[in-house]
Amino acid sequence: MRLSKLVFVLALAVVVVIPAASASPTGNDPCKVLTAAKFSEIMGFAATIDKTASTQASCFYQGPPHSGGQFMILTEVASGPQADAMLKRRGSARPSGSGLIGGTYRQGSIIFSVSVRSTDQGKLEALVTEIKRNLK
Repeated sequence: MRLSKLVFVLALAVVVVIPAASASPTGNDPCKVLTAAKFSEIMGFAATIDKTASTQASCFYQGPPHSGGQFMILTEVASGPQADAMLKRRGSARPSGSGLIGGTYRQGSIIFSVSVRSTDQGKLEALVTEIKRNLK
């Protein structure tokens, strides 16, 4: 299974629980918030954006075989108990030995998820920091 499909399945498990909250098509563009160049710099390998898998709310990154990741804006208008529930909810378990790490994060009223094929928690944290810095 291609990484982008696997990440999409994981992200879909999170998105299913968000009935009314969604990213605004006129808000943040995920592929501009976290560019392929910045993703590459942080991850340490050349990556491109998978334009066929990316949407108005998500950006998929492809690198060498068995590498890559995904950044998805789950909602830009989260508040109150709904936002807290979104942050506390765990997505479906990652396949054993998949090498995927990630999570759900908040910057103001924006809730987003990041998932990468890596075992380096520091790289994930650097991606999250970069995303938070660029969200408007």
